[in-house]
Amino acid sequence: MLTETSIIADSVGLNTEALRQSGPVPRIAKILLLDGYSTRTLACVRSWGRKGIAFAVGGETGWDMSLHSRYARQKFVYTSPKRSLSGFIEDVNRYAWKFGADAVFPTSEAGIMACHQHREALACAPIIPHERDMEFVFSKAKTLAGAESAGIAVPRTTRIDSHNLSILDSGDFRFPVAIKSESSEVILGDRARSSEKTTYVSSRAELKADCGARIARGQPVLVQEFVDGYGVGVSGLFSEGRPMVLIAHRRLRESDPCGGPSCLAETIDLDSRIVEPTTALLAQIGFTGPAMIEYKIDRSTSRPYLMEVNGRFWGSILLASAAGLDLPYLYWKMLNGLQVQPGEKRYRVGTRGRYLVGDTKCLLLSLRGKPRNWPGTMATRSAAAMAYLQSFFDPQTVELIFTGSDPAPFFARLVQPHS
Repeated sequence: MLTETSIIADSVGLNTEALRQSGPVPRIAKILLLDGYSTRTLACVRSWGRKGIAFAVGGETGWDMSLHSRYARQKFVYTSPKRSLSGFIEDVNRYAWKFGADAVFPTSEAGIMACHQHREALACAPIIPHERDMEFVFSKAKTLAGAESAGIAVPRTTRIDSHNLSILDSGDFRFPVAIKSESSEVILGDRARSSEKTTYVSSRAELKADCGARIARGQPVLVQEFVDGYGVGVSGLFSEGRPMVLIAHRRLRESDPCGGPSCLAETIDLDSRIVEPTTALLAQIGFTGPAMIEYKIDRSTSRPYLMEVNGRFWGSILLASAAGLDLPYLYWKMLNGLQVQPGEKRYRVGTRGRYLVGDTKCLLLSLRGKPRNWPGTMATRSAAAMAYLQSFFDPQTVELIFTGSDPAPFFARLVQPHS
């Protein structure tokens, strides 16, 4: 009989029978860890480094912050999949042989999609979602359609491509609306490319101009009703849709006040209003691996709306570590068929995690005032400045990248070319 942890381990394509015969011996000898610019990878470097887990960490430039961690003992620079997919795969294989790695773990969508598309060419096993999960979690349209079919509240959304452009003239849109790319990353020829960011429009003329330009570049779009609210997330590790470990957080500030990655977030209790739809949705597809499900809580009704699913580690994962929940280590245990103990699943509620660089960007944008095309709530200049300063003196707030035991990644973050 397969255990929960051996099901997780199968996601990297290794032999489960060998795991059962090997007992406590880890099945993955060494991991090639990618995307060194990201907080997702930094969380893994710090966690695995402290635990003595074998890995080599790579970045797309020598300034990628994870490469400067005290725990990054073996490191390398590889070709970005956004420059060349073939060069990326060639480098992954070369460094897998050099460092003796039998698995590769990309933490970005571009890296995951590249490893998925060229899985057969890889010399090591990719730690990425199952093929059936890829299409669901990396397509916002399919995620929202699946959620709606499961009875989960989602914003009213219309998918538009070159085949139904006429709906821009005839559709019943309730302005203002958000215009989103269907996928955050797309593969075009021999490279991955980031899709355009979300924009907000208040008239049909603006809608037609924005959507028409995106679709002309081959990008389907989602036109979505605007929900004025704040973001919350349910994150964790899943096995065939079953939650193995869960944590919840609320966004307090975002690096762009008009929508962007969180720069200040707080751990919160697991609320059934968001946990139940989360587990129902991931059970529906049988998702395996790490995931973060994002909701927007409507300010006027307090109703949660599911916005998207990230089928990978998420940008605020260092908040979980600060709250006592070591998700990268627990994921490594699950991949190796080791039991996760109940005490390892607990976290502290009320911990606030801050990314100072992103929070400073948030302040500077707030000081410019509310943009003309932003339909939502936004802090006044004085309120934004006061909140920014108060966070320096809040005993519950910790800086997530700069730590006394590992300060160098923070300084590398200041100059690395990635946002």
